[in-house]
Amino acid sequence: MIRRLAKTIGAGIGGALLMAIVVALLDLYLTGHGYPSVTRQLISWPAAGIHLSAGDIAVLLAFCAAALTAWSVT
Repeated sequence: MIRRLAKTIGAGIGGALLMAIVVALLDLYLTGHGYPSVTRQLISWPAAGIHLSAGDIAVLLAFCAAALTAWSVT
């Protein structure tokens, strides 16, 4: 059970890191060509201290997808 949890967390972090690199490259490309950034604030909930951009949401979804996939495979 501990090994399964460790693999799941590792896969989630790996997926999030890969998506963070993709988001950074996409943001550089878009802002370099005069388009709006994918890291501008999209969701705001000040009472809870939550401020998310489209890039943040993509990273969170990549983490969840990789972790859930790893959990179901192992």
